[in-house]
Amino acid sequence: MKRNIVIASVTAAALLSGTAVAVAGTQSSSTGAPTTHTTNASGTTARASFSDAAHAALKAVPGTLDSLDRDHGARTTWDAEILGKDGKWHEVTLDGSTAKVLNQHIDRDTDAEDAAEAKALRNADISATEAARKAASSGTVTSVEFDGDRTPVWEVETVKNHKERDLNVNAQSGKVTQAPSDDGDDD
Repeated sequence: MKRNIVIASVTAAALLSGTAVAVAGTQSSSTGAPTTHTTNASGTTARASFSDAAHAALKAVPGTLDSLDRDHGARTTWDAEILGKDGKWHEVTLDGSTAKVLNQHIDRDTDAEDAAEAKALRNADISATEAARKAASSGTVTSVEFDGDRTPVWEVETVKNHKERDLNVNAQSGKVTQAPSDDGDDD
């Protein structure tokens, strides 16, 4: 119902402004989470979803996604860290609108902490995309990062109604919990 209202609203706005707009809802095969793509008159996608960016990053560098974060700098991008099938850490930057790979390189500045992270990541039962799907009911996923220090969890940031929410998804069970506050304030 909500989706139909959104489509009707976008269509009405397009008719009033004379701008051609198309909206398509799809089910992402990589996360199972629904994704919505808004296309403007020039045919360009307005914003790539988490699942779009995750799929593109893993296509560029096959392996295990360690983190994926939307960066709202001068140009919106998705920044991914991947433990490649080659055992090396890769950094991939994707366009925030199209999920097209802008840059990728091997991180040569690795240490013992990275080796421990790789081992914990390989032992995780829940992937980054599964963690994002589990947290998606709390809003739009803007960041997922693996933390294998103590109990392995995926730290997931979501945004809903302009309010950010930090969640933890247990990397073994998939249980979603509210992340502890960084500032000690329980709001």
